[in-house]
Order: sequence, then structure tokens, then C-alpha cells
Amino acid sequence: MGYGPAFERLSAPSELRRWLSLCPLRLMAVKTTTGDLEHTKRLRGAIWRVANALLDRVAPAAADVRLINGMACRPGLARELDSHARSMRWHRPTVDLVLTTIAQDAVVLFGDKVQRARLRRCESPGCRSVFYDDSRPGKRRWCASNRCGDRIRARMYRQRRRS
Repeated sequence: MGYGPAFERLSAPSELRRWLSLCPLRLMAVKTTTGDLEHTKRLRGAIWRVANALLDRVAPAAADVRLINGMACRPGLARELDSHARSMRWHRPTVDLVLTTIAQDAVVLFGDKVQRARLRRCESPGCRSVFYDDSRPGKRRWCASNRCGDRIRARMYRQRRRS
């Protein structure tokens, strides 16, 4: 997302598979290919650029909006009950279905005024992360309080101690 290849986490299909297992969708053992990786990066880039455009209060690129809308208009992931009706799982998940579901979420995030109002850019100097503020008061300032927030608080503490 503009940090360069040294910071790219999705560098191979196996890394995409790992991310799918760790993300909130918790998709284990989804087959991934190099093509899936490229589609994922394209969608991620479009979402990133639209989010930044909205935060900068400028019109997003039409091509990015078209890409998100095109992916969001397809059927996404579906849940199914296990045979005992005690738990659920994803019904035949694929990377294409995952990307469709992510694009649908992006449409809701960007298209709903209340959701869009909670979109933030980290206030830490040098951090360019964009995040959704899910805190109750809606006043979160950093992408991660245990990383950027701690750094800022430590810097402010050191400045107070010096003066």
C-alpha cells in the first residue's frame, strides 16, 4: 500500500492462504494460486485508494469504484450448518467468493454515511494506515494503540520529562 516490496505481506499464494486463515472470516485450507494473489492485490489497492480519497475529501478514481462494484455484484460466501445444526461453516469457500464478500463489505463501508464517518487515518507521524474506528466513543486516533499509540505516548512522556 505504498510502503514498497520490503513491507508486502502478500508475497506468495501461501501468504494469502495464511492471511485467509487469520482474518475474521477464518477460512482454513482455501486453495490459492498466483492469479488469486494478483486479484487480491488489485482489490486491496482499489479499496486502499478509495478509502484515502474519501479521507482526503476528493473523488475516488472511477476505475477503482468500478472494480469494487464489479466484484461486489457477484454472489459471495455463504454459510451452512453442520449436520447436527450446532455450528456453521463456509459453504465451499474460494478466493473469488472471499474477494466478492470483501468487496461487498467495502461497498457498505464507503456507501453508508454512518460507516464512512468511522474511517480514519492513523495520526502517528510516518504511519499511513487507514482503519475503521470501532471504539464506542468513535475517537480512536491510531491504527493500533499498542504500536503507534504507544510510540506517541512514549514520545510525549519523554518530552514532558525533559522540560
